[in-house]
Amino acid sequence: MSSLLQVEFQNTPPIEMVEFRIRRELAELEKFYSRLVSCRVQVELPEHERRGSITKVRIDFGVPAQDLAMPPEVRAVTGTEHLQVAAEHQDAVMAVHAAFNLARRRLEEFTRKA
Repeated sequence: MSSLLQVEFQNTPPIEMVEFRIRRELAELEKFYSRLVSCRVQVELPEHERRGSITKVRIDFGVPAQDLAMPPEVRAVTGTEHLQVAAEHQDAVMAVHAAFNLARRRLEEFTRKA
């Protein structure tokens, strides 16, 4: 899966510690759900560091359509569906952690309904 991982940083050059956390969280998520097709993570830091500045993290997962709770006629047309989650936190690493926690819950919901 790591070859299908895309990480984008906005308003900052790549941050090694944040990228490491993303890879670690993704590896943990894949233990729970191994059928991910793609994963795109956007990390947006504030342009100017101020007290109380918030880091935003958005994750877009590609999952096989047959795993989602959707009518069979829709599953046949689409091959892959995308789940999106977003989280915010003052600390970039914690924002990544929060976003992946949300992603896991979303995947649990969708796979349970299927």
